Amino acid sequence: MVTIDTLRQKIQAAGKEICEAVDMSIELRRQSPEIKSEVVKVWEGFLGNFFGYIKQRSKESKDNLLAGISWTRLKLF
Repeated sequence: MVTIDTLRQKIQAAGKEICEAVDMSIELRRQSPEIKSEVVKVWEGFLGNFFGYIKQRSKESKDNLLAGISWTRLKLF
C-alpha cells in the first residue's frame, strides 16, 4: 500500500540524486564549451521527459498533478 511517508521518502531520495546531478553538471560545464552544450542537452532531455510524463499521467488520470502548486511559493528564482 502506498502511503504519504513512502512518497516523502521517494521524493527525498530523488531530490538527493538530483542535487548530485547538479553538482556533477557544474563540474562538467567547467571543463569545456563542448561539454557545456552536452550538459545542457542532458538537462533538456531530462526536464522534457519529466514534465512530459507529468502531463501525460495527469491527462490519463484526469487529475492535474501540478494543480495547486504555487510556483511563487517555490521561490525558484
